[in-house]
Amino acid sequence: MSDKKSKETAQRLLEAAMSVFAEHGFDGASTRMLVNKAGVNISAIPYYFGSKDGLYEAVIEHIISTVKSKQGPKAHQIQQALNKPDLTQAEAQELLHDFVGSFIDILLSQQMSPSMVEIFIREQIHPSCVFERFYIEMLKPTHETLTRLTAFLIREDTGSIDAILCTQTILGQFTIFKTHQELLLRRTGWKHYGASELNTIKRMVLRNIDSVIDANKKEKS
Repeated sequence: MSDKKSKETAQRLLEAAMSVFAEHGFDGASTRMLVNKAGVNISAIPYYFGSKDGLYEAVIEHIISTVKSKQGPKAHQIQQALNKPDLTQAEAQELLHDFVGSFIDILLSQQMSPSMVEIFIREQIHPSCVFERFYIEMLKPTHETLTRLTAFLIREDTGSIDAILCTQTILGQFTIFKTHQELLLRRTGWKHYGASELNTIKRMVLRNIDSVIDANKKEKS
């Protein structure tokens, strides 16, 4: 088999695996389901990925690299800004708006496939054997960066429970639009999340986030 054909087969299996794992979870997905979806021989999984576990790890790695490529530069920008002694509250709020707005684009638009988002959410609810890698490589660094920014805005210590909970509340402001997407589409009459719908959601989310920050901001000592 040529290198090109081999890469195409591995990629087809990876894409099929994302769909099957998203629908059935790691435990519910059988190797037969995976190869049938990909249209490949059952020997393709051990040949290209070693095992079902190895295939799922490849799926997780793909999700991690996709999110990092889109949010990594913004997280780096926030880290650099927080190291500046003259960072203002207005500048920090703008950074938060930019970070959240771009995350909404990733989560609710087609920048990530529906299957990738479903696995992302499923891992939060039912952590699998590779959740630790998911957590260490993507979730924890993102949450820590956002917590640093939130802590600055509410004038709290970065490691405080209030800063961590406030950060989680901010994340909840927009993740619910994915986890409860079908409900919202039916209640609004929207057909999908297009550019207009995303802008409407962003305006609401950013207003809510500003209210969360204001409600938790400590008085200057």
